[in-house]
Amino acid sequence: MFKMCVAHSLASDPQLAAASLVRKVRADLAGVEPAAALLFTTFGNDHATLLRELVALLPNCPIVGGSSHGEVSNELGYRVGSAVLVAFASDHIKMQAGVLRGLTFDDEATNHRTALTQWLPLPQTHAFANRAPALGLLFPDGIGLDGGAVLRLFAAQYPKTQFFGGAAAEDFHLQPTAQFFNTEVLHNAVPYLLFYGPVRYHWSVTEGLSSGWQAVGARLDAQCQGKFIRTINGHRATDQLAERYQLEGGLLSVVHPFVIYPDRNSDEHYLRDVVRYHAASGAVESMQSLPDACQIQLTQPNIEAILTASRQGMHRALALYPGNGAPAGVLCFSCASRALVLQQNPAAEFETATQGLQSRLPMAGFYAYGEIAPGISSGDATFHSASLVTLVLGKEPKPTAGIFSAQAAFTQANLERDKQMLSAELAEAQAALAAVRYELSQYQARERIAAHSKTEQHAVLKSLALRLVCEVLDTRLNDFKRLAIKGDPPRLNKTGLARMVNDLHYRHYGTDFPLTLNALAALLTENGDGKLLI
Repeated sequence: MFKMCVAHSLASDPQLAAASLVRKVRADLAGVEPAAALLFTTFGNDHATLLRELVALLPNCPIVGGSSHGEVSNELGYRVGSAVLVAFASDHIKMQAGVLRGLTFDDEATNHRTALTQWLPLPQTHAFANRAPALGLLFPDGIGLDGGAVLRLFAAQYPKTQFFGGAAAEDFHLQPTAQFFNTEVLHNAVPYLLFYGPVRYHWSVTEGLSSGWQAVGARLDAQCQGKFIRTINGHRATDQLAERYQLEGGLLSVVHPFVIYPDRNSDEHYLRDVVRYHAASGAVESMQSLPDACQIQLTQPNIEAILTASRQGMHRALALYPGNGAPAGVLCFSCASRALVLQQNPAAEFETATQGLQSRLPMAGFYAYGEIAPGISSGDATFHSASLVTLVLGKEPKPTAGIFSAQAAFTQANLERDKQMLSAELAEAQAALAAVRYELSQYQARERIAAHSKTEQHAVLKSLALRLVCEVLDTRLNDFKRLAIKGDPPRLNKTGLARMVNDLHYRHYGTDFPLTLNALAALLTENGDGKLLI
């Protein structure tokens, strides 16, 4: 059993919101205790009180999550100022919540040392103690941490695990975002939830320009330092941007992310939001670290393309979910820049993405400052921008029958019987293979005999043909002499000679020569130059 339940509340009072969320979750779980939960709530809400109330009502359920730029669910659609609680329960899948605190943006070595003291391994007595997590959900600080560095940190600790999630967000005032771990409201942290055991999942991600943006203008050479773009085409970055945009107030619009080409000789790229500029230094600031030397390209959003990409991503993730069983639910992590592009109707993305779906699966998610999912081409954990990640979760079905017996339990005795049956079938297959090999050897022997027979037959026919040729020459010698004396020597070609041989054979034996005229002519010219053998 693996259940995912979603509760969505618009209550502004955190106590009322917590009570409403827990009541809905408990009703959906029908008496089963939740093993872990996710919380997404709009930045600026009273996060601390909401978390305290939730933990008091769900004392044995760890909660992780973060502040958002808006929440979505199949209950209320897109909302701002709300709270979404996603609860998981299972009898076979183990969930482990944790958090890495006190990380920095640009010092990966220090982050690795800090994390070493905070990882939470499973107890050795646990069934999954020596196994890698099947799946991980991450909710890092979207302002104070570099997403790529966070993923490298987790990939080093869990190299066989796929990670998904979204970075905690705020309202584009570039204030510290909030990360949640039980009752704690943190900054510069990474709350996470690991799943161990028979988890089945599939995902889709809109990546790069396929997310709904169009590249504008030429690719330009850029020099970067950390998250700052210092120069573009050899000029101060702000000077280059001023040719296209009116720069005022120090902030840049994230609806125009930059295309980043790490390799100047390749079209492989990703998008990065640029959030502000610094007039004094002429630098442009991104929300994430950039390659020291790269190429950039400006973009323009295409609302229709954004909505189409969202719908295709959602439908593709559900359509390609493996197996015949129904999944437990769907998680969505969309970029806050997509909501800004759709400012007149930000609810349109979730409405369009779920349009036409017949499923009543629980669905929930939030608008983030960066989305986490494996890259389409690389398959490695990737920090995306301006994208939509759709993650479909479920449980691997438990085998209940033996390999050959659909009714028997999957027990040791059944396995032993299956082993015996396999051994018997293997012996039969080996005997059949030996018989086939014997038949093949016999066939090859017959082929060799037939080849010899054909050679002998050829020699017999050639001898007969030459004997008949000699007889033709003997019987026609006087005729040939008379023609030669008259000055008209005979011109004998291979076809004419073959016809004479065939006629003579018919007079002697009452049948044509055992070859066609063409074959007989070829037999009489076997030296290969087309000349008669005589």
